[in-house]
Amino acid sequence: MTFAKYTALGILTAVSVSGASHAETSLNLANEYQATTFAAVADEFFIARVAELTDGSVDIKYYPGGSLGFKSIDHFDAVTDGAIDIADTYIGQLSGIDPIFSMPSLPFLATSKDEALKLEAVLRPAYDEIFSNADQVYLFTLPWPPSGIWTKEPLTSAADLAEVKVRVPDVTAMQTFKAAGANPLQVSWADVVPQLSTNALDAVISSAEGGTNISLGEFLPQYTALDYVIPVNVVHMSAMSFDALSEDEQKAIRQAAADTSEFIWGKLEERLANTYKDLAELGVAVDRDVNPDLMAALKSASDAAMKEWLAKSGGAGQALLSAYQSAR
Repeated sequence: MTFAKYTALGILTAVSVSGASHAETSLNLANEYQATTFAAVADEFFIARVAELTDGSVDIKYYPGGSLGFKSIDHFDAVTDGAIDIADTYIGQLSGIDPIFSMPSLPFLATSKDEALKLEAVLRPAYDEIFSNADQVYLFTLPWPPSGIWTKEPLTSAADLAEVKVRVPDVTAMQTFKAAGANPLQVSWADVVPQLSTNALDAVISSAEGGTNISLGEFLPQYTALDYVIPVNVVHMSAMSFDALSEDEQKAIRQAAADTSEFIWGKLEERLANTYKDLAELGVAVDRDVNPDLMAALKSASDAAMKEWLAKSGGAGQALLSAYQSAR
């Protein structure tokens, strides 16, 4: 597969391994998603960059695929409590912490890399404050390729969504697809395949790349590139773990975060192009010329999600939305 080359970062990863031998501080980094995902590419780059910038004095152990026993929805509390030092978390799972975390998942708000980066710039001060109030440090945001829908059959009109049991990743997607006539179910990534195996789902909302990592094509051989949102993960760290580092090590963590953000956002288009090649190799049919009626219905349905988000987020949400709209 073309995505496999990104999981080995050559010299940088070698630096991480060699530096670990004289590490003074060992930290863990948890991610619910598999080691072959785009998020893992960012995590591995960050870990290697920290090792390089600290000359190996900080060694970060990586735990992808939920191997520490935590899902994204658990990460916020686990980092506050010190059970996890650093977490890579799908931001839509944090909507119960603060509605601001739902903003990047609002359908059709930021559908290009440029728009998503502008939104992140607007949201960064809010992230800093929310994480700081929970004894955490916000490090950086990383993107997923745009979201689409995996189905058994092609979607030829909005009517094809009627009563379809579709896995959605967050509240805003739940509201949108419910308004569009589907039967959305919020399911964590780790539970998608088990749910498909028992026929509890008919469709899955995910990026194309996400589906390749868990072989969604074996269950759902059709992918429709809705591209209605660029989902993001946030990487956040325990303030206690951060404060225990030396001043130089803290600067290294911050620099590594900035470097990783630049690196991973710069890989987004290449990753998406390679993913479509992967889908062709897997025999998954891809519809990139989405039915206009379907797109119009989803855009109309997304109005409900925006209205509810504004009601929940209040003046703070409206201020952020206005700032983002001015920046576009």
